[in-house]
Amino acid sequence: MSPGMKWSAFFLSLLGVGLSFLFLFDNPYTDQAVSSSTIVIVVLMLLLPSGVMAVSIWLGLRVLMAISLIWLAPYSLYLSVASMPTIWNVFFLILLVQFVATLSLFNRNKSKSVPV
Repeated sequence: MSPGMKWSAFFLSLLGVGLSFLFLFDNPYTDQAVSSSTIVIVVLMLLLPSGVMAVSIWLGLRVLMAISLIWLAPYSLYLSVASMPTIWNVFFLILLVQFVATLSLFNRNKSKSVPV
């Protein structure tokens, strides 16, 4: 993976962590307080996979990157498509860059292992 791709994927993963925290403390869709079930869902489905993705990008762990990408995909896609032009559309950009970073890491290591 190129250094630029690594840094952009790492910082966008941290942005995903930050947006997840924002979603925990300020629900823009309603004036009601965030319930405990919403907190559990956001932590387990957005915050934790984004943090795992940031650590796995930093350490270059391919399998963990793929697992956290699959884990993060459903809720990221939902938040990016559920309401068009909002801040939550950034989740699609984060998911896209993480997907490209994961593919580039798999392709780089696969091409190194094949003897010429």
